[in-house]
Amino acid sequence: MGNWETKRTELINNKLPTILEVLEWLAYDEEKWALDESEMRGSFPSYEHEGKFEIVKGPDGQDRLIPCSLLVNRYYRGESGYHKPCKPSLYRKGMTDEAIFHERLKTCELELLIEDYPLTGIFKSGLQINLCDGHTIHLHLNIDAEALAQHYGIKTDLLDLTIDKFVAAFFATTTYRNGKYYPIEPKEPEYGVIYIYSDESWGENDMYSKHMRVVGLQPFSRPGEQAGFVFRLGKKDDFRKKVLKKIKFRQDKDMSWLIFNYTDRANKLFPKGILEEKADAIINSKFYSVKAYELCRARYYANVDNSILLGYLENLRLSINEQSPVKFSDAEKEKVVQDWNERGLDEFRKKVIYRQVMRFRA
Repeated sequence: MGNWETKRTELINNKLPTILEVLEWLAYDEEKWALDESEMRGSFPSYEHEGKFEIVKGPDGQDRLIPCSLLVNRYYRGESGYHKPCKPSLYRKGMTDEAIFHERLKTCELELLIEDYPLTGIFKSGLQINLCDGHTIHLHLNIDAEALAQHYGIKTDLLDLTIDKFVAAFFATTTYRNGKYYPIEPKEPEYGVIYIYSDESWGENDMYSKHMRVVGLQPFSRPGEQAGFVFRLGKKDDFRKKVLKKIKFRQDKDMSWLIFNYTDRANKLFPKGILEEKADAIINSKFYSVKAYELCRARYYANVDNSILLGYLENLRLSINEQSPVKFSDAEKEKVVQDWNERGLDEFRKKVIYRQVMRFRA
């Protein structure tokens, strides 16, 4: 072992904390906030709201269901290694202009599919719900198709964030291979990182900066289970330069398994659902619909000559058809509505809270 490797091993083994020690530090900050007795503290969720989603109206007039945080304006991201730079999947090494076009085409195809999902129309048109706390609300839910694409495996210019420290710890102590997550079992010293991000001051029209938005509770369960937010980055941006703090920790087999098994996280964070199968079909398709192509062109390539995009398609050996590569069958739609009426609505309303609070500005 060379001198550099020896020093690196000593640094990881003797200087860096374990993931459990990191979680203890984060929990301490949450406890301090919970014990705060100021007037401002009373305007934010508390431990009794953990796991719930709060209704907040966005600048477009549509509602967002925001996961209730144990610490105001604190967001986490866990990574199993320290990447220099830290970029969204769309801009990582090996992503050519053709590859970026392909991912954006997939995103547009998924968006069209989501528009055809039965609950999308129900939520967008307005839904009256009697909450468990006695409030009756009329909900117009924002469906974030781009953020859903990110959550279902399509490469985007978004990075996932969460308000749940255990969700961040899961991603920081697992490795993804062959479609599954596995606990990291290092055979030599390795380290991961937990990023802590604090958003800019609230704007006039929204509670988040232009870079960040909530995913929250959607008609599909995965983003809600992950208490998800997304952060948009440009091609040259490095998330490391935007965070409040980064905490490196040493990887440990026992710690990885402990986090992995905590409340059956692997299954809880990635619940099986109808959209997962459809998204996989879109990701692996060799053709896409005319509607998806035109949407992609208008949104991302308005100033690019069509011949260039057609060249991308040819080089990628993709074709454009009248039909979409995947759709919901009538039977699937009927099953979705049936499940929603029988148990989905009741499960949904148990997760949603309504609070009347004062809004403070810095």
